[in-house]
Amino acid sequence: MKTKISLMLLAMGLASASAYAGTIDTAPMPVSNDINVTAPDQAGMWSFGANAVLLQPVSNNSTYNSTDTDNATNYQSVDQTYHWWFGADVTYAFPGNGRDVTLAYEGLHGSDSDSSVGSYTVGNVDLPLGAEGKTDTSYDAGDLVFGQKLDVGQRIRLHPFMGVRYAHIDVKNSAEYTYFDADNNAVALTSGEQQGTFSGIGPRFGSDAQINLGQGFSVRGRLGFSALIGSSDPSLDYTVTDYATDTAAPYSVNHDSTTRVVPEMDGRLGLNYTYDFNSNMALGVEAGWQAVNYFNAVAQTSIDGNVDHSDFALQGPYARLQLDVA
Repeated sequence: MKTKISLMLLAMGLASASAYAGTIDTAPMPVSNDINVTAPDQAGMWSFGANAVLLQPVSNNSTYNSTDTDNATNYQSVDQTYHWWFGADVTYAFPGNGRDVTLAYEGLHGSDSDSSVGSYTVGNVDLPLGAEGKTDTSYDAGDLVFGQKLDVGQRIRLHPFMGVRYAHIDVKNSAEYTYFDADNNAVALTSGEQQGTFSGIGPRFGSDAQINLGQGFSVRGRLGFSALIGSSDPSLDYTVTDYATDTAAPYSVNHDSTTRVVPEMDGRLGLNYTYDFNSNMALGVEAGWQAVNYFNAVAQTSIDGNVDHSDFALQGPYARLQLDVA
């Protein structure tokens, strides 16, 4: 009996070993799906960039006049248009493993105006009212960031960065109202100026991304975030002038400066072409679209002293030149 059991166990062991050996012999070789992420080995290099931007402010909530038509009130605000401005940056790439440091500036300074005709009521008589509105926008931002290039496979390059951003935002809304009598003679003038200013500095982080298409072409984008800590200063000044008595009465509604934290988000997407003159010099040309938004950055005060906060946002196309020199 022991001999039979031993033979049976031996036969089962040989069968199992034979089956296992067959499986190993016929199994396919494993295939790796890993994507290599490497830091490029680079020489020391300077990069000089210049941007021409056509930006439009898109978040001014101020109105300068209202008219009543068809039992509804229509509010007029200044239509803000696109304005040319510029940006510039300089980058030094440290020799070695893909690290760099960038100092950058961008801004916008523009003015828009509009006018309309309304009415005001004296007793039961509606008299004409001429209204003119103007918006002056001033925006400056500077970044100092450190970055790290990372190659993902052969076509994708990421460039995460972090550092600090400083920004100054100044939005000034002004209006003039000319009151006329029944004979269409100007009898009074009210002029006012509403201003909201924010200046702040804080941490910034984000990433650039590049997808190489071949033949020098690539798709490039950026997504950045900041949190700025700074001061907000709203003010309102207006003057009422009576032409009949030739007197002017000034009024002011001012508030103390307050400290606020303003989140910021920006992004851009463009198509780039870079021509390599030699191993030490290259020139890149890029065009695309960019946008930036500062959340609740602009404070505006009303005649009754209430303060409201609104976003400050810009958007528009850009063109960029970049010269790389090793």
